[in-house]
Amino acid sequence: MASFIASNDDMKNFLNLPSMNDQAGIGFAYATDETMLKKLIPAPLKLLAPVVCGYVVHMGKPTFSAPYLEQSLFALVSYKDKMMGAYPISLLLHGPGAESGVIAGREGAGIPKKLADAIELRRNDNSATATVQRHGKTLLDVSWTAGELNDPSIMQQFAGQLALGKEAEMNSFFYTYDLDQHPDGSNHFTNVELVATQLRSLADQVEPGNLTITMNSTDDDPFGELKVLKPLGAAWFHFDTSVMFNTLKLEQVDAATTMPKLLTSRYDRTFFNPKATTYTI
Repeated sequence: MASFIASNDDMKNFLNLPSMNDQAGIGFAYATDETMLKKLIPAPLKLLAPVVCGYVVHMGKPTFSAPYLEQSLFALVSYKDKMMGAYPISLLLHGPGAESGVIAGREGAGIPKKLADAIELRRNDNSATATVQRHGKTLLDVSWTAGELNDPSIMQQFAGQLALGKEAEMNSFFYTYDLDQHPDGSNHFTNVELVATQLRSLADQVEPGNLTITMNSTDDDPFGELKVLKPLGAAWFHFDTSVMFNTLKLEQVDAATTMPKLLTSRYDRTFFNPKATTYTI
């Protein structure tokens, strides 16, 4: 029976080992401007390559929400030259479970998530397309065609994560923080901390192919800053399971220098610019 009071079992199960199972979609990678990409990576993380990776997938069986569509852009980084992984720059979600997915990711794990206006993912035989729309613009338009990669060497970086039938582990780096309201009504970010979330995934379908990609920007989503200098390749893939099984707290970082690089991917400009608004009928 519905109640405003959660049961003990519900409390125990709240975001317990969140899993994003039954994922299907397009993964992609392209070369971008190294100077610009480095600017987006907060210390102490270091950029490994001037490459933007990403995906547009259908999350078919998440354990914390209804199904939804998700788009991600991330860079490959290292921490103190001994731990490597992904640094997500932006994730946009759409669909029945999107609100739950945003809350679980952003508030639960520090993941840079927001809601898209629309995400569309289509596959037809040996090709697939995906578009991501927000604030009246198509931010991302990507297509995959089965066959040769644009640059075959890119698969060397992803061979472990996309090995068929073999469970793979990957680190993702996020920054968690607290938002504290002071007595005068002002808000400040405190306790900013770098964490590494460890993900265990099992791929049961991987089809490499050719990538075509276009990026655009809005005031709230500057995807166009990450210019496409050279498409490297794409793949249609399916993850049977993908489980967050461990989180490592790495170190506290300076809020003043870190938060400016985190804000846009988590909040729109209306949070800090009262003149930024949208009029609808």
